[in-house]
Amino acid sequence: MERVITEGYTNAESSPLVRMSTTELKAILDEIVKKVGLGEERVILSQDGKDVAAVISIEEFWFLEKVIEELEDKIDIEEIKKRLSDPTEVAVPYHQVRKELGLA
Repeated sequence: MERVITEGYTNAESSPLVRMSTTELKAILDEIVKKVGLGEERVILSQDGKDVAAVISIEEFWFLEKVIEELEDKIDIEEIKKRLSDPTEVAVPYHQVRKELGLA
């Protein structure tokens, strides 16, 4: 298990982020789940020397889901604004789109 320095932390020992192999995780899974659930650690899992997944608390997971959804909405709105302001953009009626997609 290797401690990883994250933003806002001056040394690895105080950082809540650790990196470990999936093999290491199997040996101490209960302990890791408890620490992650309490917000004491976040874990990056590596396999064959490559980072492949992360273990975070459920609160952090739902927060990230919300942030991702908000960012995706913002991106969509910006794209719509851009297209609506583009005089070369041609609007296609909804019923035509449904027909072309085989939904009508």
